[in-house]
Amino acid sequence: MIDPAVRERINAAPHKPGVYVFKDARNRVLYVGKASDLANRLHSYLSPTEPKTRAFVDKAALLDLTLTATEAEALIYEENLIKLSRPRYNIRYRDDKRYPYLKVTVKEAFPRIFVTRNERRDGSLLFGPYSSAKNLKRTLDAVKRIFKIRTCHYDLPQDHPERPCLLFQLKLCSAPCQKGFPKEEYANQLKGLIDFLMGHSEKLEEETERRMWETSEAEQFEVAALLRDQLLAIREVKRYAKEASQDATPRDFIAVARHASRAAAVLLKLRERRMYASETFMLTVPPHTSDADLIHTVLRFIYTHTYDVPDEIVLPLLPEDPEVFIDWFAHYRDKKVKLSANVREEKRHLLGIADENAKLALVQDAETTRTDPLLIKLQEYLHLPATPQHIEMIDISNIQGTNPTGSIVVFKNSCPAKSHYRKFKIKTVEGANDPAMMAEVVARRVNRLQKEGKSLPDLLILDGGKSQLSVVRELLNKIDVDLSVFAFAKTHDHLFGRDGKEVVIPGSEAVLKLLKRIRNESHRFAVTYHRKLRFKAGIASELDAIPGVGPKRAKDLVQFFGSVPRIRKASIEELRAAPGIGPALAETIYRHFHKG
Repeated sequence: MIDPAVRERINAAPHKPGVYVFKDARNRVLYVGKASDLANRLHSYLSPTEPKTRAFVDKAALLDLTLTATEAEALIYEENLIKLSRPRYNIRYRDDKRYPYLKVTVKEAFPRIFVTRNERRDGSLLFGPYSSAKNLKRTLDAVKRIFKIRTCHYDLPQDHPERPCLLFQLKLCSAPCQKGFPKEEYANQLKGLIDFLMGHSEKLEEETERRMWETSEAEQFEVAALLRDQLLAIREVKRYAKEASQDATPRDFIAVARHASRAAAVLLKLRERRMYASETFMLTVPPHTSDADLIHTVLRFIYTHTYDVPDEIVLPLLPEDPEVFIDWFAHYRDKKVKLSANVREEKRHLLGIADENAKLALVQDAETTRTDPLLIKLQEYLHLPATPQHIEMIDISNIQGTNPTGSIVVFKNSCPAKSHYRKFKIKTVEGANDPAMMAEVVARRVNRLQKEGKSLPDLLILDGGKSQLSVVRELLNKIDVDLSVFAFAKTHDHLFGRDGKEVVIPGSEAVLKLLKRIRNESHRFAVTYHRKLRFKAGIASELDAIPGVGPKRAKDLVQFFGSVPRIRKASIEELRAAPGIGPALAETIYRHFHKG
């Protein structure tokens, strides 16, 4: 039954465009939506017919409304809110992942290009999103090689280095940081870069060849040589793009395959008759979600931030609100874009290719994410609300309170996900207080995951006992985070759960062996990190005491000699052979180790 406060809010809703957010009694977002007329849309929730709608309406205790000037503007706000709050009843991208873009800072005097996951609107141009790190790296490498646009963070021309960096020597940057660099030439390169990222290679090729001959005739041979190399690189990249159409109209083809709560969306970009790019995105779909809603989500995700918009988008079916996207493209991209479905012949063939790729991606995803039966048994033993496919374990290392560190290992589907491991230096706890240190690491980890819009683990294990568990559970209650937390003590393999009660798992059980494997990996990672810090601290304490030897020289000395004992045994002549060590400093170092 709908909450009276929510009903009252719906009845008071204005007949204006905007975004609405249903929340539960704990202020957690359940569902985010947008409408051209909030009153009309929200009144439909008073007597919902779809099971998914009934589910979140019955749980709703709060309803927030935000008015916007147009429904097209609401589209962007809806996308940002969903990414920020990760509502349970909205379609979400797998693991709430933020896909990367290539960002071109066109508002700067000498624009930069770099990879970003931040979609903040600051006047820059975003190209993407990229689902494949390999595709992203290949594209970035190509544009650096061809256009030599800078990637550094200097605020040119005011802030600049003393001399050009290594990228200039490698011919991957034109070094606009140099005094008197021609701004007009850089602007031409930037224009070429944008054309290239938009897939306009033929236009770019013609323009580059024309400028090459012009500069050659004007005896600007250095510029002509640069343009010649650029032309060859453009043709090399173009050679790998397969011709797939007789029509040069820029088109995107989007297909979606789904099974149960999983879906795969494939985007094929056709530019100048060639298959320019292909991206695949994995989604988690709530029950009873319509295909039209799924298409709406995919369109909103792909196009609300990118600058690269085609003339036509070919779809298996239209979303329920195609006019919203058409208006959005017209207003925010100043472009008339056609949304098409039920297409024929060549377009149907290309849409079929996208569809086959989506089905293949779904099959491959099912194979790689198939749940380990051990995790189902672990869920049963621990009475977890969901299968713990994402497990994290925290370990604290310190010797009598010195160099205290925390570390996190991550297991996905029973396998270590080492790229997700994290290390922490304890900042707020003094002395040997393991429970407080554990709480600090948990707080920082939860805060970072929430800030980055990523999912919390299905299961968090603490390397410790009841005291660690008690402090961490108190912290989680205080910050209102619902997380399944257990403590696994090294002594006698005691596992403590809710209310500090011990969970007994027979020693012969494979589930216990899995937990031990996770704990052993956690301990290995923690000890390795702590040992490294102690080693660095030992070097620092011994070498930093020498006048003229700072952290940089200390590091260089250790790299050159291999260890501090070898530095201690080195002669003055051997010390002088080390990089950056002159005669006077060599003698100072030698005297330090040979006093008296």
